Amino acid sequence: MSADLYKTLPTGRSPEPVVVPHFPSALHTVVWRNWDVIPLDTLARVLHGTPAQIAEIATSMGLPAQRPITQTELRRNYMTVLHRNWHLLPYEQLCAILDWTPERMLFGLNEDDFMWAKLGGYKPNCPRVVYQPVAEDVSCRAHEIAGIAGHHLPTLLEAGAEPPFGFIERFEQHTAGRVPLTTEAFELRMVYPYFLRYGDPLLGEGVEDMPDGYLAQLAACGVNAVWFQGVLNKLAPWHLAPELSEHWEERLANLRRLVARCHRHGIDVILYFNEPRAMPRSFFVDHPELQGVEEMPSRMAYAPDTVALCTSAPEVQEFLVNSVRHVFEQVPGLGGILSLTYSENLTNCYSRTYPQKTEDGHGTRNAYDPTSTSARNAERAACPRCLERGPEVVNAEVCSLLERGMRLAGSQGRVMLYLWSTPKEWIPGILERLPKDTRVLCVSEWGTPFTRGDYHGEVNEYSISVVGPSEQSLRQWTQARAYQLKTVAKMQAANTYEFSSIPYIPAVRRVAEHISNLAKAGVDGLMLGWTAGGSPSPNLELVAVFTETPGIGVQEALLSVATRRFGAEVAAGVRQAWNLLSDAYGEFPFDISVCYAGPQSLGPANLLYATSTGFRATMVTFPFDDLETWKGPYSTATFLQQFEKVANLWKAGVDLLDALRLCHPSAALDDEHRIAQAALIHFQSTANQIRFVQAREDDPVEARRLLEDEIALTQSLLRLVARDSRIGFEATNHYGYIGMDLIEKIINCRYLLATFAPASHA
Repeated sequence: MSADLYKTLPTGRSPEPVVVPHFPSALHTVVWRNWDVIPLDTLARVLHGTPAQIAEIATSMGLPAQRPITQTELRRNYMTVLHRNWHLLPYEQLCAILDWTPERMLFGLNEDDFMWAKLGGYKPNCPRVVYQPVAEDVSCRAHEIAGIAGHHLPTLLEAGAEPPFGFIERFEQHTAGRVPLTTEAFELRMVYPYFLRYGDPLLGEGVEDMPDGYLAQLAACGVNAVWFQGVLNKLAPWHLAPELSEHWEERLANLRRLVARCHRHGIDVILYFNEPRAMPRSFFVDHPELQGVEEMPSRMAYAPDTVALCTSAPEVQEFLVNSVRHVFEQVPGLGGILSLTYSENLTNCYSRTYPQKTEDGHGTRNAYDPTSTSARNAERAACPRCLERGPEVVNAEVCSLLERGMRLAGSQGRVMLYLWSTPKEWIPGILERLPKDTRVLCVSEWGTPFTRGDYHGEVNEYSISVVGPSEQSLRQWTQARAYQLKTVAKMQAANTYEFSSIPYIPAVRRVAEHISNLAKAGVDGLMLGWTAGGSPSPNLELVAVFTETPGIGVQEALLSVATRRFGAEVAAGVRQAWNLLSDAYGEFPFDISVCYAGPQSLGPANLLYATSTGFRATMVTFPFDDLETWKGPYSTATFLQQFEKVANLWKAGVDLLDALRLCHPSAALDDEHRIAQAALIHFQSTANQIRFVQAREDDPVEARRLLEDEIALTQSLLRLVARDSRIGFEATNHYGYIGMDLIEKIINCRYLLATFAPASHA
């Protein structure tokens, strides 16, 4: 393939890659980080060596013979491969290692869940890495690494150890559970599938990533719908860009099969549409009449350079209606649409910045307020068609166009508009223009005030640590009901980006309180999380309890779930542990910056650095050592204090679960303790990392103590990961870390201990 094709991929500011000094060469780093995720033959081909030569590099670092890595695993794990190689390999080798074309890479960067932003909004300037004979000094360092690895690799190889994605086998068999609920309370109870790919899941064998046993367990938890992303230009042919929809027939055939399988368990399939998707700038050379606003400069880190399709253009409106009609005619059993029109991707001309309404001699019209930052950012990209129509008309119209296509196909499915961060002054005007059977979806906890230490804030991202609903959401649902619209609460039942590395956060009382509050508020349905949190869990089981037993109390609901999962003998003790964990989680230093930039989701897997890297933390992928961004609005002292408080309080709940499982041995209690213990290690490691960034400049004794403690925590987490392959995994980021990353962290800490060694005396 021509190297020129890779030059079309975005690079952003293209910095030099982060340095990895604990490995003797870039070649050794690539081999280590890919040994458990990429087959040897592929590695050899990409690195221009023979399999024997690459295996020799691996052996020199103490790595065992490579386990079989299946095509199914490769399909499920591309984000893991990308983030561990982003600062190591250039695009050409990244595409080769994934067997992607440059077009497939560009699609992922644009359309997978904020992939470009998660990777930093730039591609580091990485030189090619190729095999070459190893020098003697490099061999000596590899031998040192082998000595460290030899102490820890047996943990991943022992009998009963679970390889990455081993947890899926737990769902392969149909599992008996509750009969799907028929009650009208919370008529919609929807999650994102726990291990479904995000970007293009309907191509190939991706729909098989939801086995029947998983669907049965969701139904037993009271879930009656799953949602995932649909991209219209991938699901329906479009005469202006037919190349985009290649293989639409295969995608829709897979969607039909998935819908049929879900229906057998009483579960609907909802397609999430964030449409119309922006197009590359080159598209508008031939279609200037369809061009909408350009991306804001401040948002360029979130997606490569694209331009919106203007939804005021008749041909774009026809595309939306006809494409949705096509999909729903081809898959008549679809359960409906979830539409997001403001933010996420650049879609319509009001999906980012917006004009302010002002009065002029001709009455109310839309014009930019020249004093506003948003106006200054968007002036050059203002769309005159949409400028005259206004944000309320444009956003409501997009939802109406999607609904029209669905109804023309004869579907009676649900239509939901997710207000997410829609400016509150637009909402009444949008609501009055929506089709009358639209369901209005609000983030339940958004805007709720909270206090953490000496910091007072309001919820600005998804949260379990802060319980909703907020006055803001209650007000928006009241506005919706005034227009005879139904209401849906977007809450977090199992997990959030506060801490996303375990399948659910066992602060179960906080979830119960939230569901109880929403039942009292009379909302019609629940969206139980964004992409994180689709694993069956005690948190999700609460949904069934509150749906089956309207008016049940919070503590009674906890006891009901604990009895079902663990037995009557220990249920009260488990409930007490959940209360302790919930108290602890109420001290989490919440803020959107902490959620997306902090190291708590990587925990011990986040590498440490002797001096500042200078890199800014990226969205949930690379925290680096960027304490200033981690802590968001908190002072460093308060940020550290809150994580230490969470860890200390959380430990009481973990200790109680440990005592229960020792007195009443069971696999279920072992599992619950393991999840809670993993969380504790992450909280403790986060506090260590905050302290280390402070200590590395002027306190080598403290730095050494923290390095030793990080090694101990990492060893403990490694043992948990070996037993439970769910730890470290999240649906759209795949594995944030696997066992090999934890062993690398130990190597990293051992290397740094020499840096902070006490000075020798003559």
